[in-house]
This record gives sequence, C-alpha cells and structure tokens, in this order.
Amino acid sequence: MEVAHEEISAMSEKEKVQRLQWNLNPLTAVTGATETPKPIQQHSKSSLHMMLSDLVHGQWKRHFQNEQVRITNLLLQIGIVRIILNFFQNLLLNILQMGPLPQHVSFIMDGNRRYARSLNLPLKRAHEEGSLTLFRTLHICKRVGIDVASAYAFSIENFNRPQEEIDTLTDMLSKRLQELANRANTLNDRLYGAKLFVVGDRSLLSEELNNKINYVESMTKHNTAFIVYICLPYTTRNDIYHSMYEVVKLCKDGVVNSKDITVELLNSAMYLGPSSNKADILVRTSGHTRLSDYMLWQTHENSVIEFSKCMWPDFTFQTFYLVLLKWSYFTTLQRARKRERLRSRVGAFAKFYLADKTVPAVSLESLPNPPAAISVTGK
Repeated sequence: MEVAHEEISAMSEKEKVQRLQWNLNPLTAVTGATETPKPIQQHSKSSLHMMLSDLVHGQWKRHFQNEQVRITNLLLQIGIVRIILNFFQNLLLNILQMGPLPQHVSFIMDGNRRYARSLNLPLKRAHEEGSLTLFRTLHICKRVGIDVASAYAFSIENFNRPQEEIDTLTDMLSKRLQELANRANTLNDRLYGAKLFVVGDRSLLSEELNNKINYVESMTKHNTAFIVYICLPYTTRNDIYHSMYEVVKLCKDGVVNSKDITVELLNSAMYLGPSSNKADILVRTSGHTRLSDYMLWQTHENSVIEFSKCMWPDFTFQTFYLVLLKWSYFTTLQRARKRERLRSRVGAFAKFYLADKTVPAVSLESLPNPPAAISVTGK
C-alpha cells in the first residue's frame, strides 16, 4: 500500500479537481427518491497565463480532467439525466444477477499517492477520494448480491513509515470506520445491513483505536445483509502465523489432537474466519502486478486476479462491472463444460452397465441334431 507525506504546498481551491461522488452509485429502485447531489462549488477559471504555464510544463491532464468533470457535473444537474443513468446502471446489475456471482471479492486499494501527485493534490484529499470509492464499490457488492467484500486498508509494513504519516492515516481510517458503521445502521442508506469486521494484528494498534474498532464492530454485529472485512493491519504471512499459533495452542491445551489438524481448521483460525477459504476475485488498482503479501492463502483454484491500470480513486462502476461480467461469463462456461463432462461420463456408464443383456431368441432350426436313439433294455 502506498503511504507518503502529505504535500506541504497544497493547491488553491480553484485548482482542485471536482470529483463525482454520486453518479457512480446505482439506485436500488428507479422509481424511488433519487439522492440529491451536493451543490457543486463553482471555482473561478484560472488565468490564461497560469493555464498556458501549466500546459507548457506538461500539466495539461489536470486542466483536462477539471473541464471534463465540470461539464459532466453540469449535465448531471439535469434530473432526467440522473434518472436515465441510474436506470441503465440498475438494468446492468439486474442482468448480471441472472448469472453466477462471486461470493467473496477483495480489493487492494492502491494508487492514492500517484493519483494525488498526478493532479497536484494533497495526499489527504486523495485518501478521502479513495474512501468514497470504497463506499461506492461496497454498495455495488451489496446491490448485486455478493456475500463478502474485503479491502486492504493498511499493511503491517506501513509501520515502517514516519510516525506522523501513521497517525494521519489511522486517524482518517478511524473516522471512515465510524462513518461506515453509521451508514450500515441507517435504514434508508444504501449500505444498510452491512456487518463490519476489522481484521489483522490489532495488537500493533493503539488502545484508543482498538476501542474505537470494538465499538464500530458492536454497532453492526446484528446486521446480516453482507459482510465487510477491513484488513488493518494485515499481511498474509502474519495471518498464516496467527492461524498456526492458535492451532498449536489448541493442541498444547489438549483441545485438538495433532492428527486432527485439517485445512478447514487452519481456515477457521485465520483472521477472516469462514471467508478465509477462498477469494473468488481479487482486484488491484494502479497497474502494479504484485499482491503485496495480501490474500496469498485465499487466491487458489479458480480465483481470478484482476490488475487494473486505473488508480483507486478512479475505480468506477464501469470498471468494476466489467470485472464482474467477465468472471460471470467464464464461470458459466467452466460450469457448462463440467456438466458436459459429467453428462458424457454418466452416458458411458449407462451404456456399459445398463445395456440390454437378455439372451436372444434361438430358432429351432439352429439347434444341433438330436443324438441317435439307443435302447436301454436291448429290445
């Protein structure tokens, strides 16, 4: 995970990129009341001299994205445009629900630092955009019917960063966890019913943060809509170590015999509990093609690992939908092939063992001639 110092020279308000926070959220019902987007702040245009200077220095991407988002925001102020957009998003999700769906989807939320650097934004602003992207993505998971979603929020290796960075990031994570728990308990919120778990080696966290985590977990312990795991702080090596330590402790205490240790027992002792068995889809953004010591145990068999080139704050509904659609399509083909192989095997079995084995009728002419008659009395 990328963590860096927050840039000291923050941009002025008129140069910040306006981000769409709601248009990627498909509505649960088209006929229901639509969310009213927050009023968009109209920033004054940069002077021609500043714009030309930025273009000369290769900073055209920021101006292009500012104009693109500004025009899109203006279009989305029209109610009919919002209704049409959300209608098509709901239609796409309904189509997706007709096929197989993954049970567990996990995310490596990478690219916040490069996102901030590319747009000359403070790092804190990029992390805030990343948290909004996570909320939108969790809503899509809940809406489409995915049972479990997990996210890599903080790696144990991030503790090697300066203490000031760690304090800034953990403080923001604490606030976002509280916000997620509040939304999970708000009846008319799109994340209502989410059950939140914060997993990892929490002994590395402060007592204050652990108390906050215990509180937000208790807020959602009775929710059953779907499960959200926030991995904080987490690595797979630590997860396997934790599982082995717990199993060995059970053996030492005489609760479990060493001969009874199974993969299922190791899974149950891991941080994610029952969800430790398998992650159907693992998505990593930012273009890096490594797993960064995350979900190494869970990604096996037919797990799909998707490496997206976009930064995490730019992870949109369209990108996630294509990931789910591709998984559903190839899973359907794979299951069809399995059914075809099973059908051919059953057919061969039936042909060999259930074939008609009755004795065919024999005509009288085909029988051999009877033996010559011999008198047993000699007469």
